[in-house]
Amino acid sequence: MNMMKNSFIGFATSFLFLATAVLVSADNKKEAAVHGNKGNELAQAAKYDDAIVEFTAAINLSPKDERLYADRGRVYRASAKITEAMADFAKVIELSPKSEVGYLERGQTLMIQNAYDQALVDYNKALEINPANPVGYDRRGFAYYSMQQYQEAIKDYSTSIEKKPDNPTTFNRRADAYVGLGQFAQALPDLEMALKLKPDDFDTTQRIAFVKAKLAPPPPRLAPNSPVPTPPPPPPGLSIQMKIGIGIAALVIIIIIAVLLLRRKS
Repeated sequence: MNMMKNSFIGFATSFLFLATAVLVSADNKKEAAVHGNKGNELAQAAKYDDAIVEFTAAINLSPKDERLYADRGRVYRASAKITEAMADFAKVIELSPKSEVGYLERGQTLMIQNAYDQALVDYNKALEINPANPVGYDRRGFAYYSMQQYQEAIKDYSTSIEKKPDNPTTFNRRADAYVGLGQFAQALPDLEMALKLKPDDFDTTQRIAFVKAKLAPPPPRLAPNSPVPTPPPPPPGLSIQMKIGIGIAALVIIIIIAVLLLRRKS
């Protein structure tokens, strides 16, 4: 009987500890959210070191929340702390392997390191998990573009545009891929759409000017065998004899005028 009583008391005590742990965990999540929100505010103000402190405090309070690792990883990446960012995104994948977020963020971090092949593996995995995410196609398209696989890039950009047709960045990137193929006529409508979605964008305006210059007809050129026109010869100058004759005639006229003037005076 005492044994059963002791067992029951032990069970009740363990349940009490479990319930207390749950309550503490719930309180921790609220406090973690406060630190996380503060971290986001600091990150938007480009105060990266302070933001990392806040996200780290949030993670210590809620170490199983993959969103906190993703947020801190982005701040690490923005502050060029690539090793720390990669570790945080790996933790996101570990905690939430069925979410594409960790793979997309790690892929983008690999792109910064010019590790295009490895980034492509992560982007493929992200799209395998969620093939409806337009961000995945846009980022994989940029990986293909960086590897000069322009046709593959255009396919991914086109899929991204189909799923999210209001992103000017994707139109700009697809235009870049068309330019890479020398297809300037296809690039121009994409650039014009990008400018429509984001008016007065200087970079897009410059790209449009470049593409239009490429599409402008070249100035007329002479055929290879056509003769080069020669300028007309200058008019012939006066010969020495003519110059002497003109000089003598002028002298005679002066003498005649002088004689006439003298006769009038006399």
